[in-house]
Amino acid sequence: MRISRTTVVLLLANLIAFGLVWRAMSGQTTAAVSQTQLFPPDPTRVAIAEGPARLLLERRTTGWRVLEPFDWPANVWTVQRLIDELRFISPESGFEVAEVTANGASLKDYGLEPARWTVKVTGESAGQKDSVEVKIGVQPSTRRHFLLTEDGRRIIPLPEAMAAALGANAESYRVDRIFEIADFEARAVLVRQREQNAEAVTSLVAEARPRIGRRVQLPEWRFEAPYDALADPDATGRAVAALANLRAAKFADLAEEATGLNTPSLRLALEGNARRQVLLVGRPAPGQPHLLCAKLEENAAVFLIEARELREWLAPRATLADTRPADFDPALVTGFTVSAGGRTITLHRLDGLGEEARWEIPVAPGSTATKRREADARLVGRFLDGLSQLRASRRPPAAPGGLTLPAAPGGLTLPAVREPVAGAPTQSVELEFGSERIVLGFSADPDNGAGTRLVHAKGSPLAAVCDVSFLDGGQQNVEPSAWRRRTVASLPQGARVSGLRLTSRADGKVIGEARLGPDGNWAGTGRLDPASARRVALAFAEVRATAFPGRDVGAGGWSYELRLTDQAATGAGAASETIRTYLCSAPLHDRSLLMRDETDDEDFILDPTLAALLAPLLNEAGR
Repeated sequence: MRISRTTVVLLLANLIAFGLVWRAMSGQTTAAVSQTQLFPPDPTRVAIAEGPARLLLERRTTGWRVLEPFDWPANVWTVQRLIDELRFISPESGFEVAEVTANGASLKDYGLEPARWTVKVTGESAGQKDSVEVKIGVQPSTRRHFLLTEDGRRIIPLPEAMAAALGANAESYRVDRIFEIADFEARAVLVRQREQNAEAVTSLVAEARPRIGRRVQLPEWRFEAPYDALADPDATGRAVAALANLRAAKFADLAEEATGLNTPSLRLALEGNARRQVLLVGRPAPGQPHLLCAKLEENAAVFLIEARELREWLAPRATLADTRPADFDPALVTGFTVSAGGRTITLHRLDGLGEEARWEIPVAPGSTATKRREADARLVGRFLDGLSQLRASRRPPAAPGGLTLPAAPGGLTLPAVREPVAGAPTQSVELEFGSERIVLGFSADPDNGAGTRLVHAKGSPLAAVCDVSFLDGGQQNVEPSAWRRRTVASLPQGARVSGLRLTSRADGKVIGEARLGPDGNWAGTGRLDPASARRVALAFAEVRATAFPGRDVGAGGWSYELRLTDQAATGAGAASETIRTYLCSAPLHDRSLLMRDETDDEDFILDPTLAALLAPLLNEAGR
């Protein structure tokens, strides 16, 4: 391979050019970029004075704090904006005072004689304490802000952001929140109220405590004083969160006599994780009845808060009382006993949970049941769910001890919770959870409310006035017929009705008869034609009752007899057939019919769907 002369020349030219560039670059050094700061780079104290007004900020281990004109935690973002603006002020910018005087002007022309503000920043510089004090004024002609250095030799123009920071008042540098304890951290609240010559103490605490009727119990709010009782979980949770996030509307410089904080009417102690803060509340602010004077116990700064924000804490026993007479899981109930008028009935759960549960009405000592029956699981489940969902109704407040409660938009109402009445309740329900019991008593509503009863759990210091209409009278139903299973008869899978006979009991005459043939077709006579027989046979494979009245409902005696022949799934011979016989009244109307199983002693009202099929066959006029 032969290299051309042109290639060699170009290679040498590139090498010479590279050498020249390298020599030129190696002889240059990069100048360090630096900016001299006027104030200490790590400030620990900032003082801004405007005439007699003074703002003093100090950095502590817990963060920045306002020390003057009041002692309060500072808003870290507002303080940081001020610090950032101070850091960008450089003594290298601006111009000398000598130039100003040489041009025939003076410091007064720049608003620096006298100056409007005095700013002193203290901090650490090179490991030593350092402080810088400057004067700041406003130029009358341009309204621009200028700074005079501490030695009085240089004037520095300030940006608009620094001017805005100087114009902010002390209120803008504080945090709004009164308590430093977060709502999720709150563990207890102690309320002390001054009532005439006495002091009412109410204590609430959040703790997990095993309770009857609950499998797993999380921390919940409850009263510790003046009694041991659950607090309403929703209302108390909201009230504690509102208290922890309570805001100061503004700070006020008022005499102690005007604030009433020398003898506060209300003390609120909020406890968190290993710390406690106490809020003292005094009188309404002069000329502002919706604002209350307040301060923290360890802080002399007086501030104003909205009176409506403390509405729940002015009467905590009334506003935070638990609206649930009994709180339990219906799935854990293993049995219950209903007592009313000196009579009782007991029901026990056999197996299963929820809609799959099976319940029985046993023959227990003192029970009205004389025969063991299976109870209706849906009725029992609905009743237990209703008991667990009982809540105190809400009514206008009757202020305790003459206390005036602030009105709320739309009117203030309180849960109807009060002390239980003396004497035995008129009805009671004893719930069983294995070997443990909850006993609920039902008494007349002292205020005679419509559909309401005073419900009291035995051992609880409080009772609740609740609407019990959705219990359908279950708290007073002691008759077995009210609880028994609504399915009177049901054929097993594969079985079917193979014969029907309808007889008039007045003369014993058969008014209709039908039989299922081997070919699966029905043949009938009288009122039971094949089509009617097929419909009745299919429907009466399961006989359901709407109710067991247990009293005369005006049916006028048994007028008809319905005989059904059931054929088991194992064969088609006579040996596999059984007979069911029902006594029927004259139809009450087209969808209501009173019946009785001949093997049972209780009458029942037939399900409307079944009655609509059978009633036309019994009503001769309609036929």
